[in-house]
Amino acid sequence: MIIVQVINSLETGGAERLALNLHRGYLNRGERSVLVFLAGSEYGWSGEGIFSLGLSSPYDPRALSRLAGLPEEAFLEHADIIHSHLFPSQLTVSLVREGKPLNGRLITTEHSTSNRRRGTIYGRLTDRLFYPSYDRIVCVSDGAAVELEYWIPDVSDRLAVISNGIDLSEFKAAGIFKGKDSLVILSVGRLTAAKNYHASIKAFSILQGSCRTELKYVIAGSGNLESELKELAAELGVSSNMEFPGDVRDIPALMQGADIFFMPSTREGFGIAAVEAMASGLPVVASDVPGIGDVVGRDGSCGTLVNPNSPAEMAEALSNLINNQDSARKMGLCGLERASLFNIESTINEYLRLYRKVLDERNR
Repeated sequence: MIIVQVINSLETGGAERLALNLHRGYLNRGERSVLVFLAGSEYGWSGEGIFSLGLSSPYDPRALSRLAGLPEEAFLEHADIIHSHLFPSQLTVSLVREGKPLNGRLITTEHSTSNRRRGTIYGRLTDRLFYPSYDRIVCVSDGAAVELEYWIPDVSDRLAVISNGIDLSEFKAAGIFKGKDSLVILSVGRLTAAKNYHASIKAFSILQGSCRTELKYVIAGSGNLESELKELAAELGVSSNMEFPGDVRDIPALMQGADIFFMPSTREGFGIAAVEAMASGLPVVASDVPGIGDVVGRDGSCGTLVNPNSPAEMAEALSNLINNQDSARKMGLCGLERASLFNIESTINEYLRLYRKVLDERNR
């Protein structure tokens, strides 16, 4: 089987990590796999069946012609499956098939429960243009599937749910609250509005003012809100206890240095970083929104779910873990067990089964 995946970029993020893990898993299983990204450099990715279109933005209109003009070794014209992730890659792939004879079946993965297009006339027109082009739309959680079906009811018969997965062998228990000068609270994700870091920094400020323990808050990721978030940290007087290391490729090592994982997002289709945290034995404080609850669970044993609009509630949940470290360790152990539900090997197998099913339907 020839599989070509298309994604906006390979910046740090759940969708990007999934696409890379799928690509490597397909290669390991003897499939012919290619991963194409629209924006960014191939530096550091060469020699792995990975191609960049070399654009500075995935919204560059040249993406359409460059994707259509990929070299022969990218297999686009001969692919059995063409699998896109994220907008605008989803739109670009559907438009390429309109103007170029492609034999491959189209698959896309819906990684979020919401986005800026939903609720707008432009968004509905755009989404009605490209979603029906796909033979299957894979949602990373039940929450993502429910929200997409509500938004575009016409595609309900094409939806499938396959949970994201991680390579569990890359992670090990972090050994929280031991032998450190300060306790480290960690968040991982792009510095965008949906990640809700304005609220988490306010929560950290509240926590810092009431906690006797030396604390550090690390937010790993890049994005257009970096300067704004640093300014907020300075205004609240917590800059000296915060770090913004940018994109970090070695996520397992990052988790090893943390004591608590904090995911304050206002929307999250799945929350793969929360799985990585649980696989590292970290207790989790996360927003009570669709998607994340599917990962962390709602009974409180593996993580605490909080109101994403309440920094005070976030601060209280973090404080409870810091002040009840035995309970926090038990939560981490529970998360370690729960993370086994999200093994990348199972995710790869489910995608391959779906691909074969879609190809069988074409051949009937």
